[in-house]
Amino acid sequence: MSDFKAHVWGGLVTGACISGAQIVFFPGVLDDVQLAAVCLMAIVGGVLPDLDSDTGRPLTILFGLLSLIVPTLALKFMGRYNALTPEFLICYFALAYFFINFVICRMIKRLTVHRGIMHSIPFVLLCGIGFFFLFLPSGRPMALATGVSVFAGGIVHLLMDEIHSLSWSSGVLPRISKSTGTAFKFRSSSAFSTVFIYGGLLASGFYLLKSMGIMPLH
Repeated sequence: MSDFKAHVWGGLVTGACISGAQIVFFPGVLDDVQLAAVCLMAIVGGVLPDLDSDTGRPLTILFGLLSLIVPTLALKFMGRYNALTPEFLICYFALAYFFINFVICRMIKRLTVHRGIMHSIPFVLLCGIGFFFLFLPSGRPMALATGVSVFAGGIVHLLMDEIHSLSWSSGVLPRISKSTGTAFKFRSSSAFSTVFIYGGLLASGFYLLKSMGIMPLH
């Protein structure tokens, strides 16, 4: 299996390619800051499947990032209900940090197994749709670019793990090992986790189509 550093670099290269393609094929749609954010979000997507990692370092780094990114993106929504005073911001970010790191993180550790449903295509697609909605306040082009970037980073992660699981005879011919096929898949051995992810994917996909105007609102 590829290590955490390799997945970070894989996400970075993926993000750079997506930002570069955006400049070439859709010039002027996103500004420089948005292009940089799209590139960086591919790194997030590139390490998201490690949420079920059985080692501590990737999980600690990943949740550290999420505890900053998620509440920051949600801050605009919170501003509709509360004045963004210093005291509110301190309480808001502190509570978000502890909730994500000590509640959500522990829950995921208990409910997931390594190379489970989080190492699957539907989970990566669900993450891409989720980040689309998180970036929707910045406009549909930015949200779409971010969702694609997160999804692509996750797919690259799965592909890297699959390639790494192969053993190479004489350095040329690949040979299948026991771990081959455990990363790039559509379901896990747990029926509950598989149904849960597909349920979330169907619900989020439905609202995505509505927000894109593909399906009627009523």
